[in-house]
Order: sequence, then structure tokens, then C-alpha cells
Amino acid sequence: MRKRRATEARATVRQWRWPREFRIRPAQWPDDVLALFAEVSAAETAEAEGPARDAEVVGGAPGLSERSLADVATSVWRLRVRTAGLPDGMRSTTRHVEKAWDALAQAGVEIKDHLNDPFDSGLSISVVAFQPTPGLERERVIETIRPSVYLGDRRIQMAEVIVGTPDSAAETPPLPGAREQRQ
Repeated sequence: MRKRRATEARATVRQWRWPREFRIRPAQWPDDVLALFAEVSAAETAEAEGPARDAEVVGGAPGLSERSLADVATSVWRLRVRTAGLPDGMRSTTRHVEKAWDALAQAGVEIKDHLNDPFDSGLSISVVAFQPTPGLERERVIETIRPSVYLGDRRIQMAEVIVGTPDSAAETPPLPGAREQRQ
């Protein structure tokens, strides 16, 4: 009711901008019709906005949102990267990480590490920084901060990466016709 009064007040003020002969009177709708219009409008607004991404549950599992699933996948990815360099004596830890990785894969979760992938500006990844790197012939991903996470065919987390660019200062060929300076 309060919202309706505020809307009516704004409409009245808008009409005051014009001379009296150009002002439009508000429609005289019955209260039940106005309530029905408000109800339909609220339902359409809720349908257009849809449920919030963070509140969506994955695969009908109560309490597991896409954001939570992406966080778990990122954590398992970080553990896998860190345990890859462990000595063979730590194999039991690595085995548990690999089991978690396989469980996510069986659930339809794909984790994509973009390390050493060639970079093009059309890729659907978020670039945190560009860093000149010697020895590169073209732009490449030199560090993955967060991987891309897919649930089925749908991306639920965009990757964040650092892209290495060719070091142009060290590899710039001399311009044609330029003279060398002799000392």
C-alpha cells in the first residue's frame, strides 16, 4: 500500500511539470484489479531475475551451491598442484588428492588449468596481469591463479591467469637501414 502511494505521488509531481490543460488524470481502477496488476508484476520480476547463482543447488543436493562446488574444485586443484612436487615418500597424501579429483570428475565437474596455453584475447578467462617474459614467441598463460570449473557443459567459475608476453626489448631486431654506431 505504501509503495502504491509513493508511485501515485511521483506520478502527480510529474504531471505538475505541464500546464493544466496537458495534465493526465490517473486511471480509476478498482482496488482488486490494481492488486492483481501488482501481483502479476511482482511475479514477472521474480521470474526475470531468476534465482541467485549462489543459491542454486547442484544436482538436487541440498546446501551445495555452484559457488561452493567451484570453491571445493579450486581447493582440490591447488592441492593437486602442490602435491605434484612432493617426494615419493608422501604418496599417501597424493593418493587422497587424486581420489578427490576423480570423485569430482565422476560427478561431472571438469577443472581446467590453463598453464602454458597460448593466449588470445577472445578466450573466456580473466587476465589479472600481463608480464613481459623472455623466451616467449607469443602470449602464453604463465600462471593460473584460479582454474576454470565446468559442471557438465556450463562454466561455474571463470579462470584467473597471468599472461606472459614476449620480451620486446631483448628481441627487437634492428630497423632496416639503421646504421650501427662505432666507437
